[in-house]
This record gives sequence, structure tokens and C-alpha cells, in this order.
Amino acid sequence: MATLYHATGLVLSRRPWREADRAYAVLTPEHGKIDVIGRGASKPLAKLSSHLELCAEVHLLLVQGRTYETVAGAEQIRTFPGIYGNLSTMTLAHQGLHLIDLGTRERQADPKLYARALEWLAFVETAGPCRAERAAFLLAAFALKLLDLLGYCPELSHCLGCRTAVLPDAYRWHPLKGGIVCDACLRRFPQEWFAARPLPNEALKLVRFGIQEPFSDLLRLHLPGPLLPPFHEAVESLMAAHFPTIPALSLHEACAAC
Repeated sequence: MATLYHATGLVLSRRPWREADRAYAVLTPEHGKIDVIGRGASKPLAKLSSHLELCAEVHLLLVQGRTYETVAGAEQIRTFPGIYGNLSTMTLAHQGLHLIDLGTRERQADPKLYARALEWLAFVETAGPCRAERAAFLLAAFALKLLDLLGYCPELSHCLGCRTAVLPDAYRWHPLKGGIVCDACLRRFPQEWFAARPLPNEALKLVRFGIQEPFSDLLRLHLPGPLLPPFHEAVESLMAAHFPTIPALSLHEACAAC
């Protein structure tokens, strides 16, 4: 027997479903990420689709059936109109929600993640347009904060092996194990740490900065061009190691339209 229930959520993504329907991924504080079906939402005059826009916080009336959950009603609670003022902010906001969609599993409630998603949208709306280089850095910082919330915050100060404080430039980066390993452990146990790779000290500082500092401070930071590729590689290697689904595009490619 079908069950009706209410939920508040953020629309993360949408995709065609069958002939005239759409499937939506919605992040909710109470139920985590859920997949729901909007019947007839692909039709040109469908009333439902106008309420289920990307980056909109919505109140949903859902029907829980045997196989699928169907949207019986939707009403927008909050929108972020400034996001749609230009291609740069729209791309950045959508890509951030896309990372949440890729990085989370269904039905794992996390109110802190929901609050961070709203914070991200509010930040992007007020930050204004930015160039692709800055946008990619902001998206990478958001990915780091997302990994932190999901329980995959990397160790950036102490060796994963011996737990001693690591000196500058005397370490390697190991994304699968989640952090840095000192040169002494690399020499002592080469087989255990064979996958560790170099990461410049200044790029490691960028990783620390991206995790620890608020979004507003990320706009003021000077971005040294030579350090951005290893910084992005470090972030993307963490996502590849810990996300359930690996992003198809690099962070820079995802922001190319900015």
C-alpha cells in the first residue's frame, strides 16, 4: 500500500525517465539523498517541473510505492535568483550540487551536509561571476569540505604511518589512505606506501586552506598558477578514492564555461 509523507529538500539533479517523466535526486536533511519520480514533468506545460528547478529548496509531498517514490506535490520554499544572473555562477552552483550527488549514497541523513549545501548556494549567489581558474579553486575547496563532512578528511599535518609531525617537503601524498606519509616511513616500508606521490608543500597548504577556511576567505586568496595543477590533482585523487561515483570531468573542465 502506498504511503504519503512530506519532505524538504534541495534538487541536486534531474534526468529523463521513460516517455514524459523525470527522475530527480533530492537532498533532504531528514532522509539524506532520495530519488523521486515526477510524473509528466517533461511535458512543456507541466506545473510540477517549474517547482523542481535545480538549486531550489522545495517542500515535497511524496508517495512511497513498492518500487519508486513519486512526487504528488511540490512547492518552492527558497530560491537563489542571483545564481542565474550569469553563466559563471550558474555553472559553479550546479557543479557543487553535482559533487554532492556523486559523493553521497542514498538514505544517509546528514543535516550538517544539508546546511553546507545551502551555505554553498548562498555563497555562490553573492560571490558574483569569477574566471574559470578561480571557479575551479572554489569548486575544489567545496569538494574538500564535502569530503570532510562525509568522514574522509585527509591527514595533512602528521604521518599516516608513525603519527609524527611531518616537516615541509619531507613527505608524500597518499590519497587512498587519506593524507601524507613521512620520508622515513617511505624508506622503512616501501611496499606499503608504494602508491604515494609527490605534492609540493605550497600545494599542500592550499589543501589545508580549502578545508579549514570559510567560503568568503577563498575569494581573497591569491592563486599561484604553477601550484594549481598539483592542488587539483590532490583533490581529484581524494574524490576518486572515496566518492561512490567518480566525476567524469576534472574540476577545471567542469568550470571551463565560467
